[in-house]
Parts: sequence; structure tokens; C-alpha cells
Amino acid sequence: MNLNDLHIAVVVADAGSFTAASVRLGFAPSTLSKAIARLERASKVKLFEHAGRGMRPTAFGRAFLERARHIDLAAGDLHAALRDLRQGRSGVLCWGLGMGVPDRWALPLAARQMARGVRWVLSGGMTDSLMRGVAAGELEFALLGLSAPPARPLVWEPLCDDPMEPIAPHGHELLSRSRRPSWAQLARARWIVPSPGTASFAEFERNFAAHGLAAPPPCVASTYSNRELALSATLGAVVLAPRSATELPAVQRDFGRLSPPGGWSSDRRLALVRRADAYLSPAAESAIAQLHELARAGAG
Repeated sequence: MNLNDLHIAVVVADAGSFTAASVRLGFAPSTLSKAIARLERASKVKLFEHAGRGMRPTAFGRAFLERARHIDLAAGDLHAALRDLRQGRSGVLCWGLGMGVPDRWALPLAARQMARGVRWVLSGGMTDSLMRGVAAGELEFALLGLSAPPARPLVWEPLCDDPMEPIAPHGHELLSRSRRPSWAQLARARWIVPSPGTASFAEFERNFAAHGLAAPPPCVASTYSNRELALSATLGAVVLAPRSATELPAVQRDFGRLSPPGGWSSDRRLALVRRADAYLSPAAESAIAQLHELARAGAG
């Protein structure tokens, strides 16, 4: 079997059609169809079947793809290792930076990496989307906030505690009265929080449930818009932000922390996430080492 054909099968399964897969790969749909036909001849089973306007794996295809994905990732690691041997310690680093991670982690890293001739392909976003990118081999690692270790094939390396905290713009009525509002007052406030389905949103709901209250519907549920603080100031809303952000002088100048009775509970930690046993380029290894140095120096 051809490794390129295996890769095409994985992309077709993920994209759901030859047309969508051709956009991702830059090949004509007919080229992809021929690749799948070669794999079906070699395996002597039908791997895909038509489903409306798309394609879906058959039972044989699902079993085939379970192994093919591992082979495809390993082949990608092999190509990356050979590329790095040819290029020395320079090259391209593809990594992810999660929502709420302050610049003081990324900027020192950028200065050292660029001095070594490394170019970046940097992806930002929510935790779930970045972890999918790491699991698929599209990113070598991601730096993001997590409340619990991810499932394999991902592993994490915690760097520091970085819990979510409720803050409000100076002049907000909850800050004007006291920095210790009741949970009932918080339940009546406007909120800006991460989107439903995220670990931070689940923590948001758990905090209110622990005090016998339903979590208020957020006025803004954000998926990494990077406008949460500005929206909070404009709307007069309470916003959930990581402690590493709330400790920044610019944030403390304009916002104050809210400390309800019993405190706000959050298990979020800033962590590196990568694929277990995956190849890491020299650029990725040096970047990870520097991030650990920053953690030891108290960057978080």
C-alpha cells in the first residue's frame, strides 16, 4: 500500500466527501477516487460507500482507518524527522496557543526561536480545537488551560496553576458595594464566559450548582474572540478570566476581582499538550524546554 493513498483515505474519512477532501489536499476528486480504488484492490474489501452527496467508511473501512491513522501519523513523524536532519536545528514550528494565555509566555519564546532561524505557524483557539490539532499531528504541541489530563493519545505537562476568576470593570455595582458579592447577586449579573462545551463553562455551571443556583445564561459566550475584557467594560458584565491575565497591571488598573463566599472554585492549570510518543522537532523540544524555564522562573 502507498503511504500517500493511506493519507488520502484518512482525509476523505475526516472530510466526508471527495470534494471537501480535494479542497484540503489540493488534488482533483478523481485523483482521490483512484487512490481509494487502489487501496480497495490491495485490501480486497470495500472501504467507503456513498452517503447522500458524501462518502462514509464501511465496517471494513472503519477497521482499516483505525490502523491507517496510526500509520499516517507515524509517516508524518518520519518525514518531519528527515526534514529536520536536512535543515539542522532550524525549520518550521507548528504549535497552538490557547485562549487566555498571556503574551509573557509567547513573546520570550518568539525572540529566542526567531534568533535561531525558526519560523512559526501559530494557531490560536479554544482548548478542544487545539487538542484535536495536536492529536491529528497538525500541531507539535499546544500551550493551553486544562482542568484535567486529556485522554490518550495526548499527554500533558502542567506548568502552573492558572484558575479562572470572576472580575468586573471598576465602577461595576458588585465592586462598588463589596468585592464579596453573594452568590445570588452573581446569579443576577451579566456574564461573559467561555462557550458551552468547554471545561471552563462546566466549571462556571458547577460553581453555581454548588450553592444551589442555576448558572445565569451568559450575555456573551466567547470562542476566543480576544475581546472579552473590552466587551466586559462596554456591557458592564462580569467576565471569567485566567489568573495569569487578572494579575497583569493593565487588567488590574481597569478591573477588580470578585470573591463570593467560599471563593470561586477552578482546577484550571496552564499546561503543554502533545501526542504521546510522537516525534518532536528540535525547534519544538527547545520551545518546550524554554516554557518549562519560564514556569520555574514564575512566569505564570
